Amino acid sequence: MYSWNPHALPWAIVGTALFVLAGVIFSRQRASRVAVLFCAMIGCVAIWFGGFTGMLLSTTAEGATVWGRIALMGVCLLPASIYDFTTTALRLYSSRKFFVNLVWILGAGFAMLAALTNGIVAGVTRHRWGFYPYVGPLTRAFLLIFFAVLIAQIVEGTLEYRRTTEPKRKRRIANLMLSFVVVYFAAVDFLPMFGVEMKPVGYIPVVAFVAFAWSTIARHRFQPVTAARAAREILETMADALFVIDSDGKIRVLNHAARTLLGYTDSDLLGRSIDTLESLEGDHTISRALHDLARRGPIRDQERDFRHRDGSAIAVSVSISPVAERDVQQGAVVIARDIRERKHAVEELHHTMKRLQQSNRELEDFAYVASHDLQEPLRKIQAFGDLLKSKHGPTLDTQGRDYIERMQSAARRMQVLINDLLSFSRVTTKAQPFVPVDLNEIARGVVHDLEIRMHDAAGAMSVGELPTIDADPLQMRQLLQNLASNGLKFHRPGIPPHVEIRGSTNDGLANITVSDNGIGFDQKYAERIFTMFERLHGKGKYEGTGIGLAICRKIAERHGGEIRAESTPGEGSTFVVSLPVRQSETL
Repeated sequence: MYSWNPHALPWAIVGTALFVLAGVIFSRQRASRVAVLFCAMIGCVAIWFGGFTGMLLSTTAEGATVWGRIALMGVCLLPASIYDFTTTALRLYSSRKFFVNLVWILGAGFAMLAALTNGIVAGVTRHRWGFYPYVGPLTRAFLLIFFAVLIAQIVEGTLEYRRTTEPKRKRRIANLMLSFVVVYFAAVDFLPMFGVEMKPVGYIPVVAFVAFAWSTIARHRFQPVTAARAAREILETMADALFVIDSDGKIRVLNHAARTLLGYTDSDLLGRSIDTLESLEGDHTISRALHDLARRGPIRDQERDFRHRDGSAIAVSVSISPVAERDVQQGAVVIARDIRERKHAVEELHHTMKRLQQSNRELEDFAYVASHDLQEPLRKIQAFGDLLKSKHGPTLDTQGRDYIERMQSAARRMQVLINDLLSFSRVTTKAQPFVPVDLNEIARGVVHDLEIRMHDAAGAMSVGELPTIDADPLQMRQLLQNLASNGLKFHRPGIPPHVEIRGSTNDGLANITVSDNGIGFDQKYAERIFTMFERLHGKGKYEGTGIGLAICRKIAERHGGEIRAESTPGEGSTFVVSLPVRQSETL
């Protein structure tokens, strides 16, 4: 029945290798449709090669015919497996599903004909290398479909290559198509079936194809994303260290970030208690926390210290979630985030805040002390000026008296500036606790205080209903008075000033609006006007020090609120102060 034939050896070796390769790939990547179809494709080739091996080893025509038909069964299924693999790898399967199924049906039909009839393999003839099949009446029809599918596959690949703009995907498609061009040279093995005296060597391009195609698949990842693959990728690319521990606290799974964070390998940590990574002991370990998960629920962002392999401490934020099956806790997932940089940044921020607070206190103390120390010289300047005018005024000429007036005017301006500086520093240094404040009452007091100024400017003020809020009453009066007096001061010539104060509440915020019909300003200066000593107009035209609005902003910020301005030149200004109705804590 069989005898040794050296010509069968390469077919046997390659066929066996392909069969083993298909089994290995399927066992490792059966979740990938691309990998499964690749296995199906080389499985068909393995059947082909196995049949040829048996045929070449046969000593009788009957036995060789049986093996030849087995070989052609694999060949008949090959076009369908190639087309299915190609459309899937090119992500065209969903739109080509009908044709893929049709080719599979035709391939299965021809395979049945090859196995049961003389339609594909009519018989075998003996050549110098052994028996080889010759064509049956349906062989040409099969070859027509075979080459039509191969041409369709080339066309599909070419069109997809042209459609694709991504360089990496172009390389993937080009490499895959090139591997198929290589395997098509195996079609020369059909020639001996038509009587051409040519030794079949199809195993050579097939080996090259399998090696090239699989390296392309492995390198370029044609396989679609599956849940298992996605989980592995996510696990390994996570920035945070992840451990899966069992009910005894032993590490069963860890990711790349965990290995990098602690300086260990998988073999160092797998099966080891996670408690050995901590610097805590007793009731504070993760294993102890694991037993409390069912009662307390998942742990979120708990600060702990892990130990690096070199013994150094690593500050981490740990979250622990239980892993349960049928309501029975099997273990937990532990995620550890490296917070060393964050803790260092927080400490730096804390130190910076302390230095800033100290600097602010020193600045406020300086302003307060300097202002007080300047009061006495100013009082003496004004007092001596009065003495000069009363005692020596008659003896002074006009220029001398003018000098005295200028000196006293400058002293008065300096006095106003010092008082404003004191007011600015007192926003925090002399602040009072927050109490419920009726802003209606505050506004009435402001209107009363500004009556003389309104009379002099022929102006008016109107006050709408205002809310009651938690605030410092003195500072609220100062805030409203500064804004209202600005509205009276910066009025247009010939137009009586009108200031309107109104209020509303929304989502826990009180919005106090102070509007006027004055000269206004360009909106681009809406932030600049709140800067210390900032003035948009000359001192000769409008009096003031440029501190009033800076005080208003500081009062608003001290109350946890804000102030903003809206204005149009020649149409007036609107200042909106937003303050919390209720303060979370008092000062």
